[in-house]
Amino acid sequence: MLRTLKFLFQKWPFLIIVAVTIICQCYLQLMLPEYMAKITTLIQTDIDDKITQIWINGGWMILISVGVVILATTQNFLGATLSAYVGKVLRDNLFHKVNTMSINDYNKFGTATLITRTTNDVEQIKSYLVQAIRVVVMSPTYMVIGLIKTLTKDATLSIVLAFCIPLIIGVMCILLALASPLFRSLQIKIDRLTVIIRENLTGIRVVRAYNQQKEEYKKFDEANKDMTKVITKVGKTMSFANPAVMIIFNLCYVGIFGLGFYLMNNQPIFTDPLNSIYNPKITSLLANVGEVAQYSLQIMQSFMMFAMILVMLPQASACSRRINEVLDVKSSINDDEISQEAINSLENSSKKGVLTFKNVSFAYPDSEKECVSNISFETKPGKTTAIIGSTGSGKSTIINLIPRLYDATKGEILLDGVNIKNIPIKTLREKIGFVPQKAVLFKGTIKENMLFGNKNATDEEINDVLSVAQAEHFISKLPDGLDSYVSQGGKNFSGGQKQRLCIARALIKKPEIYVFDDSFSALDFKTDAKLRSELQKYIGNSSMVVVAQRVSSILDADTIIVLNEGKVVGQGTHDELLKTCTVYQDIVKSQLDPDEVEKTINMYKAIAAEGGAN
Repeated sequence: MLRTLKFLFQKWPFLIIVAVTIICQCYLQLMLPEYMAKITTLIQTDIDDKITQIWINGGWMILISVGVVILATTQNFLGATLSAYVGKVLRDNLFHKVNTMSINDYNKFGTATLITRTTNDVEQIKSYLVQAIRVVVMSPTYMVIGLIKTLTKDATLSIVLAFCIPLIIGVMCILLALASPLFRSLQIKIDRLTVIIRENLTGIRVVRAYNQQKEEYKKFDEANKDMTKVITKVGKTMSFANPAVMIIFNLCYVGIFGLGFYLMNNQPIFTDPLNSIYNPKITSLLANVGEVAQYSLQIMQSFMMFAMILVMLPQASACSRRINEVLDVKSSINDDEISQEAINSLENSSKKGVLTFKNVSFAYPDSEKECVSNISFETKPGKTTAIIGSTGSGKSTIINLIPRLYDATKGEILLDGVNIKNIPIKTLREKIGFVPQKAVLFKGTIKENMLFGNKNATDEEINDVLSVAQAEHFISKLPDGLDSYVSQGGKNFSGGQKQRLCIARALIKKPEIYVFDDSFSALDFKTDAKLRSELQKYIGNSSMVVVAQRVSSILDADTIIVLNEGKVVGQGTHDELLKTCTVYQDIVKSQLDPDEVEKTINMYKAIAAEGGAN
């Protein structure tokens, strides 16, 4: 929690203003019992201008009350502004941290908990600070000024406070000890419930297709009941806070009046009963009892406010701890190894678009077995390098190593002759046009999604890449063209349309290397053939790396790399691999008959010769 407060101190001028207004408010509020005591004394005193003096003192009380309202409004506004600022900074930091995490670091947390920590946890801290900023200053101020005035007015009556204050402190310490673990558990339960809700909503079609609504409800109901049990335990534990404080407060109040009346014992009420002249000692003691009672009220209220802040502290601390867990992550993918020499070498390199794998191996952090082992190949400008293999052979793993979504555990990857670990991540990724296995579009318009690849692209350039990606035809039919709406995740487009838009987004970047991770799987043969034909013309001197499941998509590749169980078992052209690589032969036979291979090649050539997009 202390680390979170450092963001609060960045706005120290506001904090000082808040503290000053709170102290002034407390001082003014504690002046009211003095004027009340004066009025009480005046009522029991026989003087000529009694009514006038009562009105004067009452007027001062009204002015003081107006001042208290103005100061309270000011500090509430500033307190809300400060807490909102801390919430903004925390969200900014969390969002930035998540965007700079490696995929492995991201997977350790998961989407659901990161969303919860960025929204719910930050909101809990913000709500806590709104109250704490005021109470942390107000409570001690009330206590100190109130105790000073009480001791000054009548030290004997303050004995009651000496018994009550330790009781309140003891009760709060016990409640805090019991509540802290429950609040930490509550946040974990919230995470679990968020995961289930998110899975159900994102997989709603699958759930309904398999009639698993009842099973999903059971999972949700179980998590919901677990969370409810923790909330109930928290409620039961904290329900003792207010009653305990109120009981002690009432005992204190009764104790002050009881002690006051005890001190009045055997004291005559009137010095002159016939003329109804009150005993000055009795008058003074009554005024003191009333005034001290008012001070004790303020002191005990300050304890109540402080108690409520302490009640909220365990949950805020748990949220702060969870946020710090994310902020403390040191990404395993970073720029620690970059050097100016490497940057200069990259800028001055005569090679452009040359990607080299040298004996590269990779194993996931939680796995002892390597996913890929001793991978070596080199891409060439203007050429296509295809990677094919059975499911789980490591194709996507190799692709993810290129933009450093993961780092190789052995060997090295070179871009234009420079180790990619020595190149700033931003520079590296600017040189790569990446199309992931799962087509991802962002909420907005088609044009905004295209500008994601190149924010300075013109409409003409966007239309050019859409034509290459075979997307211009269906976009031209949309009423708003490039300004057509894209829903979250692109759910208002088909799988093939999303893939083509993602390919266009990568093309508009005009990088040195294009990386396609099984990005043609949702396209029909004709569209696939046309797209690949246009790609060959468009990429120019850029190199292209393609992962494919279908042999028909890579027949024309300049180099085909065949993977089996994470190892390269063949490398060459289609014709060469048919003669030398049994794994490739099996893949081809499983998808195409011998005579279909030739037909496929001829069909591809015929479609490519047609050109354009339909």
